[in-house]
Amino acid sequence: MMTASCVFSCIGLHAVGLANAGIETRAFCEINPWRRAEIAKTFPAAEMIHDDAWTYFPPHTDIIVGGPPCQNTSVASAIHGRRSGQSLWPAMRRICSGRKWVVVEQPPGHAQWEAAVSRDLAEDGFHVGRFEFSASDVGAPYLRRRVFLVASTCLSGLQGAWEALPSAIDQVARSAIARGDWCPDQLAAGAVDARAAGELDRGAKSRWRRELIGALGDSNPPRMMEALGRAIVTGSVESGMLSSSGEGPVVVSEASDT
Repeated sequence: MMTASCVFSCIGLHAVGLANAGIETRAFCEINPWRRAEIAKTFPAAEMIHDDAWTYFPPHTDIIVGGPPCQNTSVASAIHGRRSGQSLWPAMRRICSGRKWVVVEQPPGHAQWEAAVSRDLAEDGFHVGRFEFSASDVGAPYLRRRVFLVASTCLSGLQGAWEALPSAIDQVARSAIARGDWCPDQLAAGAVDARAAGELDRGAKSRWRRELIGALGDSNPPRMMEALGRAIVTGSVESGMLSSSGEGPVVVSEASDT
């Protein structure tokens, strides 16, 4: 089984997707304490749940995955005049050495930042590919387009992952639709009285709901990383980076609502 370490983990939905692709995430890093508590609930066997990207030293794993906060790099920040190009990518870069794969996730729209990260990865000995697709491609009823800079020490492995991604996306979408993942009857919902928005500031349940809404807004649906994880596993097997024996998805439940 392939293994991963996650940085800028939010509530661990990237790791949920990787688990469904047969990849075990052993370590997490998230600055928000409420989100770290949610990770601990979902991944009680995690070896590490750290709080600072600059002092995060995860165990050796095959993959490093993370989406550096995009407040200063996204199109939205540019629209509001706040795009400086600064990010926490350097904190993530320092832990990529010795890994077979690196996955850097961002919203599209900042080619200069993507080019700088790709150059850094190339300088560190990785081959880099740019993968872009949307949550809607894996069956979600909304767009949420994202860029994944996928880097590998093995060029044939990266090529294999690139070629495997379209079928992985299709497979994940078909499975999600068959399970009814996006069916309104299957989705948890929290009642919010728009006439009394201040209610969200009172009580433990309201604080939990506010935190969860914020965390989900900062997260991609796990099915996106599941598709990418499946493609990486395929590329690893086909290139000889990973034996084909002993594989199989380890399904992890998504964020708890209690």
